[in-house]
Amino acid sequence: MGTDDPAPTVAALVARGDYVEAALRAAAAGDARHAIALYERVLRFADALPLALDLPDRPLAVRLALDAGLPGRAIDIAAEIVDADATALMRAAEAFAARGHRHEAAALFERAGEPARAAPLYEKASALFEAGRAYQSAGNLPEALRLYQAQANAAGGAMAAGGDTAVAEAQLARGRLLSQMGRHLDATRALQAAARHPATVTAAQQRLCGELLALGLPYAADEIASRLVRAHPDWPRDPSLVARMTAAMSTSGPVATTPASGATAPPDIPQRFMVKRLLGAGALGRVYLAEDRLLGRPVAIKVLSVGAAASETGRQMFQRFVREAEIARQLRHPNIVELFDAFPDSGLFVMEHLPGGTLGEAILQRGRLPPSSVRRLALDVLTALAAAHRAGVVHRDIKPANIFFDAVGNAKLADFGAAHLLDFGQTQTAGFVGTLGYLSPEQISGAPLSPAADFYALGVTLFQALTGRLPFPGPDFVAQHLSETPPRPGGLVPDLAPVHDEFIARALVKDPAGRFSSAEAMAEALASWPTHDPRPSPAAVAATAASAAVAPTAEVTAATAATIPREWLGDTAAGQLFGVIDQRVGRKILVEVRATPLTDHERQRLQRLAAAGGPMVERVLGIADDGLSVTYEALDGEPVPLAALAPAEARRLDNVWPVLAAAGIAPTPDLPVARTPGGPVVLVAPAITSPR
Repeated sequence: MGTDDPAPTVAALVARGDYVEAALRAAAAGDARHAIALYERVLRFADALPLALDLPDRPLAVRLALDAGLPGRAIDIAAEIVDADATALMRAAEAFAARGHRHEAAALFERAGEPARAAPLYEKASALFEAGRAYQSAGNLPEALRLYQAQANAAGGAMAAGGDTAVAEAQLARGRLLSQMGRHLDATRALQAAARHPATVTAAQQRLCGELLALGLPYAADEIASRLVRAHPDWPRDPSLVARMTAAMSTSGPVATTPASGATAPPDIPQRFMVKRLLGAGALGRVYLAEDRLLGRPVAIKVLSVGAAASETGRQMFQRFVREAEIARQLRHPNIVELFDAFPDSGLFVMEHLPGGTLGEAILQRGRLPPSSVRRLALDVLTALAAAHRAGVVHRDIKPANIFFDAVGNAKLADFGAAHLLDFGQTQTAGFVGTLGYLSPEQISGAPLSPAADFYALGVTLFQALTGRLPFPGPDFVAQHLSETPPRPGGLVPDLAPVHDEFIARALVKDPAGRFSSAEAMAEALASWPTHDPRPSPAAVAATAASAAVAPTAEVTAATAATIPREWLGDTAAGQLFGVIDQRVGRKILVEVRATPLTDHERQRLQRLAAAGGPMVERVLGIADDGLSVTYEALDGEPVPLAALAPAEARRLDNVWPVLAAAGIAPTPDLPVARTPGGPVVLVAPAITSPR
């Protein structure tokens, strides 16, 4: 070949397999992207990288640097992408994610304004705090709380001076989020933990002032304010001023407290409702706390992000919510979350607001619940299921996230969107409906459904509430539910009795015919559970006594009643009656401190009343072992004599008289009854003989 022969073309070089020379020729001709593609064909990523930087195409350069084994260089290149270029940030994030660099991918998704995509990547990278922050930004508050708590638990929850700063910061973030959600008691506990670490003590104490005032504890708030002033003389001494200043400076999350601060009502919400703040969000929509200005009451507004004209999946989910609305209208019951109004065309549903949170949140925060609390909530749920089953409805999705609590601790069943509306014996045709960890064997196999499917799911839920874990933890839920024998709750938690094991074992029988025959039969078996919890060990009592100002209270007894903030209400025939704030759940309770211990007959009567349960009878919450104090539910409703009820109101109590007869209570005209939003409630707490 002579010297005047033309140089081979890029195509000719490629044809003979000389990709490097072809890439050089393409680059010299100004075709950088073709050159990059040629280098990539022979894995010469490092040679292609300068060309991508010259384009400039930072996401492409990120990918090439990663493929060249230069992750540090890729991170530096990604840092050069401006925040305004969301498309470039997301391309770079996807390059990191595809190659297993999850933390870097999550950070880029977050910069691109995609926190929902960032959060699971952070979690997989074990960056729990960052994952919580991203979920919070995305509006998924339960997941944010879960991850903040997981971060706090990562070092055993230790908060000694000089301890794990990441744990303290997680507790602070969790406390701030709970505060914005209006859950002041839980927020206080998290902030107290954060206040034990020097890195977060000031911020935690600032927020604590407002939380303690919200709980009605001005003296504790004053003490916190005085500690702040000792460390920071420029801060005001008045805790209410500290609370206002802290609220004004707060930038801790997306949850708005007023419409002006970010909880702008979606356009389809009628002007009758004033949105207060975001309660939670997910892939299908958001839930807001709002005020019904017409009726002057708080409500929860569920706004769907899918509509009747959405994709096939979206239409199915929309129909599920419409079905929920239809069933909620049919099943009006004190233990079923009430639907006030529905606007299906707008994907908007106005529900009863339940400030007590869900059972799922309670298990997440506490690990497990006392057996007496589990007994009480289960009785409530079973009354709801009895009503649903009588109406021909199988819920199909019983789980902790669908059990809510009102302000006084009553449990209410929600989310009938998965409910089976046809005959109980009809075979399912739509695959799994429900949550896999709680599905009965017949739901998994597609066999005919009956109410026993709900009893199985409730058994799983109660197992989790008693022990803090699922009976079948996965990952192969299907095989476990179909064939494995569940463990005994008593084998996991030492303070449970054999009656708990027997109950759970029967609820989780694989064959539906072997389970309880009805919700009423299940409730009857549940009534045999103890009505009070075992006395805590001396070590647990000492730990409670040593905790901070607003620690969870132990069961109120004559020995401890004097140490708990209380309001004297008057004398009773046997002692004195006090109003007390139960700081475990932030509600008011009544405590009778007796002059003499209960007799055996009196104790048996109270135990029968406690076993009555249900929403129509004031609850007996605790009986002290020494018999010197009894704790009752406190009701806000107007007390009236039974004779003052309208006939329709009185008929709602027809089912309670046989139960109360065993405790010696008869429907006499002067029997005290409270009028509550859920209906009349028979009062059983002792009457005041000489008021304050």
